[in-house]
Amino acid sequence: MKHLDLTDESVDMRQFLEFIQEGPVVLRAPNGKEYLIAEADDFAGEVEQLRNSFAFQQFLDARSARGKSRRPLAAVVAEIDEELEKTERP
Repeated sequence: MKHLDLTDESVDMRQFLEFIQEGPVVLRAPNGKEYLIAEADDFAGEVEQLRNSFAFQQFLDARSARGKSRRPLAAVVAEIDEELEKTERP
């Protein structure tokens, strides 16, 4: 996969479009953030690249480590029903 670092240089849009014609590109923006640029209909390829991306896997690990607990759907429905009952009472 190609990498394009814009932290030190800028690229003309036409040059950029030519560059990405050959396949997906990891683009590093001037602020240091990285983006994966790929053809829109190459979904399977994008999934595979994300699967192999160490940075993306770290992001997922950090997100799941936040410790936010998930509530069962039944609990959410029960809470909504209780709130509706309170608002329907005179």
